[in-house]
Amino acid sequence: MGESVMEAIVLHWCVRDGEGIIEGAPLLEVSTDKVDAEIPAAHAGKIKKLLVEKGAVVPVGAPIALLEVENVAVSSAAGAQSFVDLKPVGQVPIPTHHSDAKSFPLESFSKVKLTPLAKHMAQKHLIPADELARLAGCARDDRVTKEAILDYLSKRVPIHTDTVDRHLFHGTITPLEGDEVVQMDRVRKLIADRMVASKKIAPHVTSFIRADVTALVTWRNQHKATFEEKYGIKLTYNPIFMAVIARALQRFPLLNAVVVGDRIIKRKHVNIGFAVALSDGNLLVPVVQQVEQLGLVTLAQQIDALIDKARSGTIMPDALTGATYTISNIGCFGNLMGTPIIVQPQVAILALGLIEKRPAVVYFEEKEAIAIRDELFLSHTYDHRIIDGAIGGGFLKYLAKELASFVNNIEQYPFA
Repeated sequence: MGESVMEAIVLHWCVRDGEGIIEGAPLLEVSTDKVDAEIPAAHAGKIKKLLVEKGAVVPVGAPIALLEVENVAVSSAAGAQSFVDLKPVGQVPIPTHHSDAKSFPLESFSKVKLTPLAKHMAQKHLIPADELARLAGCARDDRVTKEAILDYLSKRVPIHTDTVDRHLFHGTITPLEGDEVVQMDRVRKLIADRMVASKKIAPHVTSFIRADVTALVTWRNQHKATFEEKYGIKLTYNPIFMAVIARALQRFPLLNAVVVGDRIIKRKHVNIGFAVALSDGNLLVPVVQQVEQLGLVTLAQQIDALIDKARSGTIMPDALTGATYTISNIGCFGNLMGTPIIVQPQVAILALGLIEKRPAVVYFEEKEAIAIRDELFLSHTYDHRIIDGAIGGGFLKYLAKELASFVNNIEQYPFA
């Protein structure tokens, strides 16, 4: 379901116990915090037993059904018997830290002796390797047990992300006569929890700069008609912004990174997520992969296709994962600037404000003058744990300069 998806709700089973199924046929429909999706059968065979019921919340990786594969002898020794009596999985708490199990299977565990149950608990609760080493040092045989993990968890200060039931500075609020009480849907609750978690995890710092995009606006107005006629797609500012941002991130690679525990992963490719508002008030963040390798036409096509799929409800989970940096175009709502919240485990996010004409001081023949210029504010929020002002602010200054000189340097940006 994608590296950042931790669980899914079973919406509907397309098969029943004892029913045969062919490879690729619909197996079930699930809902995640990102998207609803239909999951196909990976193999042909016969459904022996469904292990989870409709409506169950299932963590990614948990068994959901037993499938007898055609022409393959499935013995109990293969482990099928151990799954038969599994009960439907109930509500599973969402971890407050993201973890990429494929990239970081907590390899430092190899230096610490762990019982199988203790290892599972350590991975589930994302206990850092140095903490495990400390626990092992307190044990008689340097082995960490279940009891040691439980004792550690009881003393660790938890991060509370429940934004619905937790009252911070006020008592219980009772609706008054005429008030409308609206229950958050699942997506909104998960967004709320993750935003609260992000503010607790990362110290946010936001820098602002004003960018002169007069030349860019003039160039786009001159070419948008021919661009649409030639390529069959509208020339918006999104692909231009994304191409320039990708170049800036390559110059400041620490911003194109994710944080896992006490480790920083500097990503090789620039994968940019961009927020898309939906009609129900929620939002999705589709991801354009490897932006640094794409030309403006390809970028425009991919962005347009992702927006259409997001708003039509046909986008797949893979298109919503893997972002290394996120942008939010708040200018489309008429907003000038903002303080966006970082999408964990990324380390920065950029808000693009409204482009509007303003009087500004310009220099003409070494003399100051007041002129009408097209400008926008860039709001850059970054994680102060690893990003200081020299990098966070330096990136913003470089980005504003690149946007101002885009037309003069346009030959450096491929179209195809």
